[in-house]
Amino acid sequence: MKKNAVWFLLFTCLLAEAQQVESFSLLRENAFTLNPALAGMQGWLHGTITGRKQFTKIEGAPYTAMLAMNGQIEGKNVGLGGYLIHDVTGPTSKSAVTLSAAYNIQLYKTRAAKYSSKRSDHLLSVGLAISVVQYRLRGDQLLVNDANDPDLYTTRGFKIYPDLSLGVYYKYKENFYAGFSVPQLMGLNIDYAGSDGIARIKKIQHLYFLIGGKIEWARGNFSVDPVAAFRWVKGAPFQGDAGLRFVMYKVFWLGAVYRSRNYMVFDAGFNIKDKFSLSYAYDLNLAKYRRDVGSTHEVSLSFTVSRAQRVWRGKGPALRF
Repeated sequence: MKKNAVWFLLFTCLLAEAQQVESFSLLRENAFTLNPALAGMQGWLHGTITGRKQFTKIEGAPYTAMLAMNGQIEGKNVGLGGYLIHDVTGPTSKSAVTLSAAYNIQLYKTRAAKYSSKRSDHLLSVGLAISVVQYRLRGDQLLVNDANDPDLYTTRGFKIYPDLSLGVYYKYKENFYAGFSVPQLMGLNIDYAGSDGIARIKKIQHLYFLIGGKIEWARGNFSVDPVAAFRWVKGAPFQGDAGLRFVMYKVFWLGAVYRSRNYMVFDAGFNIKDKFSLSYAYDLNLAKYRRDVGSTHEVSLSFTVSRAQRVWRGKGPALRF
């Protein structure tokens, strides 16, 4: 196999190792995808559409498309949700359908709050997600000088496997949150049989940590929102993210995150009456080869639908919208 094929194969293998579970630059907007315990934690109904394109100057570069929805069952402290995702990394790709369920535990809820739909300031959630995943391998998409090379692996096929994810999440008002999750819990071996051998992709459990919060001033018109995320995978380099987002009048925001292994992520966005929000992130690769591989872009559109709140007023409940 020629030299350029070796480099291409090395490049795609490294990507496959790093992206067995999808990586997002907009950590807050896509947190539910990586932690099922967030189901129902954002209110009655919440949805997100995200598109991500990496290394734009490379033909066949990775891209991810995701649609997620989750919400709370009224009066049950139960969150349900799910998402569809399509992820392509060179000759390997996957599509998945995931259903999530979480139990939202209201801690330290006051006696007066029992007569209202207002949730406790302290929420602890435990979640489980079940996925059906289709994995695909296109060995014929390797770029080589000699298409008749006898060592060229030409397997084309797909496999469908189940998978599980577990998560725990804690939230105090809008001031602090922390989560831990284990995506890809089953750790299956994906084998593709071809005319010239067997290709095996080993799925590995990931450990994810997310922590963040909000610091407000000027009567809540301005805030700084810190966030940090950590990912650990056996046999792969540790990855960490840490950054701040500056929010103005609860409408516009600008942010920056440093990602280990020489990346800076810059994001911006706006929301309309806490109902719709649009976010954009740009990954700046600080390595010397960044001009050769191109940039990375991510866009996320979110919406939230709220139900009328019951408020305790003396003899009976009243509705407030």
